[in-house]
Amino acid sequence: MKERIKVATESNEVQWLYSPDWEYYDYGNCKRYLQIIFPHKREMKKEEKYPLILFIPGSAWHKQEMYNDIPQYAALAKSGYVVAVMQYRESDIAPFPAQVEDVCNALKFIPSIAENFHIDTEKIFLMGNSSGGHIAMMTVLFSEHSLCEKITEISGVILESASTDIMICTKEPLPPWMKVRPSAVLLGVDKIEGNEELAKKASCGMYITKDIKLPAVLLLHSELDPVVSVENSRVLYDNLVATGHKASYYELEGNDAHGGATYYDSEVLDIIKKFCETRYNI
Repeated sequence: MKERIKVATESNEVQWLYSPDWEYYDYGNCKRYLQIIFPHKREMKKEEKYPLILFIPGSAWHKQEMYNDIPQYAALAKSGYVVAVMQYRESDIAPFPAQVEDVCNALKFIPSIAENFHIDTEKIFLMGNSSGGHIAMMTVLFSEHSLCEKITEISGVILESASTDIMICTKEPLPPWMKVRPSAVLLGVDKIEGNEELAKKASCGMYITKDIKLPAVLLLHSELDPVVSVENSRVLYDNLVATGHKASYYELEGNDAHGGATYYDSEVLDIIKKFCETRYNI
């Protein structure tokens, strides 16, 4: 069988490319990497720049899987964002706040690759899901309270199903496959009970005060999330608003997703894109 067919001519629409394993920091016995997914067009002008989303993946603060979700991150890249997915030190080898230090080091590394990937270093967003959302929010809070190295100005923070309150997380039943609560491992203790003060110091609530300047925060959370209680986002949003900070909260009604395809649905992506555009068009 032999046929001639007509297909669409290649356009100059935004597509995406993937550049793996960029080492952003070497701790001596532990190297950490970024996965870069970036917008690409057939005719790419040298001066074209795109906002950056530094994405912090969830993993219950344990070792992260860095490759399976590349196609999902690509949806963000096709929307016009460079996405740098950062690997951070898992709680099993470095307790909190080592993960905040990792974000600081990743942000310091970004300018060195900005030209390679057409990154606009004045438009940087922190985004994380589950435990990654906790790390993202704690980083901006620690920076403002001078509890870590001062980070570059962040245009906005995007939190999906974020475990931002260790004490709320502790009230949830432990999944049958877990013997030790992941938040306890994060803090380097056997259990949260008896270490409540340590848990509070690793939660967002106590750092949200009126006297600090925070970037706008976008929260997304499934109402019936079975892994991280929706109360995390409800409480965080109320705290942000009560202290005069800019925050938007979208609760996915009747939904029980914890991350995954639901959070790359076109409606959710539109919410994220509008939030980002609002921040850098001010």
